[in-house]
Amino acid sequence: MIEWRWLSGWTDEELAPRLEAARALSRNFEAASGEMTLEGGWNQVHSVASLGHEAPGPPVADGLFARAKGVLETFDFSDPRIVRWHFNADSPLHGRTVVLELKSLAQRLRFLCAVRVGDTREEHGGTCSVFGFSFETLEGHIEEGREWFLLRKSHETGEVRFHIEAAWRPGRFPNWWSRVGFTVVGRRYQRAWHRLTHARLRALTLHHPELAGRPAEQGKVDHSGHELEELGPVRFFAQRAPGRLKSQLEEEVEAVQRGHWLTPVGLGVMAGMRSMSAPALVSHRLAESPEPRTDPLSVALSKPWVPRVLEVLTLGELVGDKLPTTPARVKLVPMTGRIFMGAVAAATSVAGQPRKRRVLAAALGGLAAAASTWTFYSLRKLATTRFRVPSMAAAFAEDALVAALASRLMPLVSNRSAEA
Repeated sequence: MIEWRWLSGWTDEELAPRLEAARALSRNFEAASGEMTLEGGWNQVHSVASLGHEAPGPPVADGLFARAKGVLETFDFSDPRIVRWHFNADSPLHGRTVVLELKSLAQRLRFLCAVRVGDTREEHGGTCSVFGFSFETLEGHIEEGREWFLLRKSHETGEVRFHIEAAWRPGRFPNWWSRVGFTVVGRRYQRAWHRLTHARLRALTLHHPELAGRPAEQGKVDHSGHELEELGPVRFFAQRAPGRLKSQLEEEVEAVQRGHWLTPVGLGVMAGMRSMSAPALVSHRLAESPEPRTDPLSVALSKPWVPRVLEVLTLGELVGDKLPTTPARVKLVPMTGRIFMGAVAAATSVAGQPRKRRVLAAALGGLAAAASTWTFYSLRKLATTRFRVPSMAAAFAEDALVAALASRLMPLVSNRSAEA
């Protein structure tokens, strides 16, 4: 199931048969939760925020935890300007099928996809209470993956916290232009939606308790999405710093798989600027990851002592780069070393992939390292000779660019579980 419309949505009469048909759909992915890792090509999203406090002890009727639970059960945490949920509130939450209406371009462009509630949790232990569910994308969805929404109350302090854990990757698109559009603006809408989820849940439970547990509209199909004008524009929440501040997030991690071709190229570019930076980054990432290794190169780079050695060599290169006696990077030996390091880092970044893909990644990394070596050598020479930029300032600017590129290519993500 996937449809799109411009400037209009779907009526209840149109949604009812589509919801019925969606109940027969299967998941559009096969990976288990433990297999949905960044290394395996799955993007990761994690965020936590405090909703507030109620009386210590187990949740009380009409307390903060109970109201938040009602909001989750009717999917009203989802901002209707981005995603509206169409469902049957009388069906059990576990296994409930939902048709999602995805909106973009100021709600002018809309897509219809389906998901299903895969698992539910409701536990009341001695120290905390937990409620939540996961949804899983179904056949025809423009994404593949699973997302957990969890409430957790501490019985000792009475604090109620909300957690989101997601693993996703692009799915099926109805045409080429929608895939391109998702690549260009999709992440901004996803970021805004996750942050608005925290903001809406807080606003509904604290300031609109009368709406908790009630669908926004009811008919042949029930709908989420009470209007909350106080939240402000969607684009504000898409901005990194202001959006995070407005959402009052305590933790937020976005680790996006850049693609099997872009990461190797980026590592090659890094190697062309600072030859040891690329293998040091990959080695550090491998050492931090619990994933098993099979090929000898990734096994060697993942040993705990290897990142430390490479980090020392990287620091030594940063110092040596600024010495007047250091040979130009475009000479045969330095350039060969940069190409080799770029190829090694690129190949190891796709460890676990088929051999042909690793060979292609190595080739891309080596070529990118060669191009980067000449490009940044020429840029530094131009800056210092024509524009009279001090050599030390140009070198430090290049160091900063290497650090920025490293943070974008292979972000480190702490493994967090959905367990209480």
